[in-house]
Amino acid sequence: MSQPTLPKHDAGEHDPKTVNQQQDATAKPRTRPTLNLQALGIYIAAVVIFLIFGMLNGNFLTAGNLRDIAISASVNAIIGLGITFVVITGGIDLAVGSIASFVGIVSATLMVNAGTSPFLALLAGIALGLVCGALNGVLITKLKLPPFIATLGTMSIYQGCAYVVTNGRPVYNVPKDFVFMLNSYIGGVPVAVILVAVLAALCWLLLRRTVFGQNVIATGGSEETAWLSGVRVDRVKIAVYALSGMLAGVGGLVIVARINAAQTDAGSPYLLTAIASAVIGGANLMGGEGRIAGTLVGALILGALTNGLVLLNVPSFYEQIVTGLVVVIAVALDQGSKGWPMMKKRSREKSEKKEVTA
Repeated sequence: MSQPTLPKHDAGEHDPKTVNQQQDATAKPRTRPTLNLQALGIYIAAVVIFLIFGMLNGNFLTAGNLRDIAISASVNAIIGLGITFVVITGGIDLAVGSIASFVGIVSATLMVNAGTSPFLALLAGIALGLVCGALNGVLITKLKLPPFIATLGTMSIYQGCAYVVTNGRPVYNVPKDFVFMLNSYIGGVPVAVILVAVLAALCWLLLRRTVFGQNVIATGGSEETAWLSGVRVDRVKIAVYALSGMLAGVGGLVIVARINAAQTDAGSPYLLTAIASAVIGGANLMGGEGRIAGTLVGALILGALTNGLVLLNVPSFYEQIVTGLVVVIAVALDQGSKGWPMMKKRSREKSEKKEVTA
């Protein structure tokens, strides 16, 4: 078999000066890292909201009220951290509120009715949340169900299970040791806030400093490309939904400690607000992008809005309107800053269909 002939090179190509000139010509120009205006805008919006409410009510910026805002935002932040991972993969998890309710009811029942120690009940609740989330991932990856449909179904299943455990009755008299673990203070700082800080740091490290985090982002960018690159997409998705379920379970346990009781639907109100925290924080619903710090700021924005409206004596049902408007505006700004990729994708699909039918 004849060997392939190599192309002939001019003598000048071996001249060091010539080689250096060619390398300089082909080298990419060095650019300074660009400032993420969208991320900066989230922080600016948070500062503006706090300043506006501070001017409208003198009690808003007091230390005690700011602490209350941080505590009220803690559950949204914890659940929102898990949602952020899911959204980065291009999915959605509608079952987090029901998982929070289910975990809270089961853990409280174990402590009150079965005499389980608070620490073991805590671990059992976290494990239950992880299993529920992993089941969502299995339905999505193995049965090929759309994330919206799969988690919509399990949302109803887990909520029904929460009702079945206690026949729809709340569980009271939660042990003081359990309440102390999640609803006390360390050096004047609420334990829930410390827990959020620790979980956020771990999630940031997981997303930005591990191979798993790179695989999560790659899966959200393009599942096909990630698969061709050797990423086990199904495993990544199952792990992401398991993480979301586990953090939803932690959120449900914090709710139980805060109200000193477990209610069958206590986690339901946190579904939309947790998703909103992630979206406001910059998580791209099309996948491939999300920020841990942004989710925390999103949760603080929602907590500040709720708290500020209460101080201004605005009826509580207006909170839902404000939250919805904030989410719509955040998504519109996100899409606008990227040139409305969804509209471009649809127009490209229409043109492709016309070419096929032509």
